[in-house]
Amino acid sequence: MTFIAVICPVDNGGQGIALNNALNKYTEYESRCLTIETTYLKYETDLLYTDYSNLELRSLLRDVDFFIFSEYIPRKTMEKIGLFSKINKNNTIIRVGGTFCRRRVSDYLMMWLREGYMFAGGFHDWTLYGRIGRIAPTANILPIEKMPEPDPPDDRIRVAFSPTKHEKGVSVFSRVLDTLTSEYPDLVEAVPITGVPWHRSVEIKSTCNVTFDQFLIPTYANSAIESMYLRHAVISRIDLWTKAVYPDLPIVSVSDERGLYLAIKHLVANQDEIAELGKLGREFVLRHHTPEVVVKTWKVLIEHVKTAQL
Repeated sequence: MTFIAVICPVDNGGQGIALNNALNKYTEYESRCLTIETTYLKYETDLLYTDYSNLELRSLLRDVDFFIFSEYIPRKTMEKIGLFSKINKNNTIIRVGGTFCRRRVSDYLMMWLREGYMFAGGFHDWTLYGRIGRIAPTANILPIEKMPEPDPPDDRIRVAFSPTKHEKGVSVFSRVLDTLTSEYPDLVEAVPITGVPWHRSVEIKSTCNVTFDQFLIPTYANSAIESMYLRHAVISRIDLWTKAVYPDLPIVSVSDERGLYLAIKHLVANQDEIAELGKLGREFVLRHHTPEVVVKTWKVLIEHVKTAQL
């Protein structure tokens, strides 16, 4: 039996623990997830680094023979718990994606060229795909068993957004929502979500029916996946590459302030389309982002890495 350690330098959108749980539930592997640092989002954890001594972690993880790292290999920590010497290109996969990786594309490219590690990430993310070497296509996991049931209003549009993500265009979105709430004070409500744990953020989302994700990075990730599952009409920037990979992706694509204004105004005038987009979004998530679906790719990828001439 393969004993896998999923190592998360930070709690990475809950993806490490979601993968760990899926590996244990849907495969014959044994897996443990070690999270080194947590954030205010308070995602579920398995082994939290600060709860154990290095000696205890050495004992708990001594039989690990395969590693999946979120974002990068934390060498100092791996040395402290006696695992760094075990890591090689035939027992290691590094998940890539997000801002951390986009800011260090040259470092990742050199890691691939020098060490030959397998990277895994979203094939639909053109901001990374092809820029840092070989990336095996995997998908984000939505822990659907932890998601609340949708409870949206039926008499107005409640638009969820995160006002802290200025680099994703939220300042522009705020201007647009100010305009629309002035034009339609009884029909449009802005619902900011910030500074709360993940479980609370999806509870708030469950009372909405539209989500603005972002329009500066032309792809989609956890926030859009959550909102599609909650039957929202999701507004974001989606490039042609993402559409080519997922032609069934039901996200309303916008790329500038005018387009965003028109997209939300259209939904105000055609609220029946919100229900249709929500239905298509939930179906999309069930096809592509459930633990049972995504872990099938991971299982094959793990076996490939163990035997491939990388």
